[in-house]
Amino acid sequence: MTEPLSLETILGEFNENAEAWILRDAESGKYVVIPHPDYPERNITHFFLNPKQAEDVMQRIREASLMLKDRKLAVEEVKLLQTCRDIAAEKNSKYEDGFVVHRHNGGPLTKRKKSYA
Repeated sequence: MTEPLSLETILGEFNENAEAWILRDAESGKYVVIPHPDYPERNITHFFLNPKQAEDVMQRIREASLMLKDRKLAVEEVKLLQTCRDIAAEKNSKYEDGFVVHRHNGGPLTKRKKSYA
């Protein structure tokens, strides 16, 4: 299993203008968390560096989950670094406690465990 990288490492990999796409529930405003095989007990928020990839994942979620099939999910463009910082700073969030950034080709680039220091 790949070891999670720190937020500082992610901040060093991308610039402030780096954009990513994320899935969000349009009604609740919450990020859509997707189970990750390396972290089965955690709620992971996924970032995609390719909007088509995010749309494909959203479609697969709708096909696989009866509960989410009729939800208003949206692919949202975000500033990657600021959104990662916001997630890392959220101490009481019940809907995300880490993130994965997917490369353009689909593989994960980084994983981060939320720190509660």
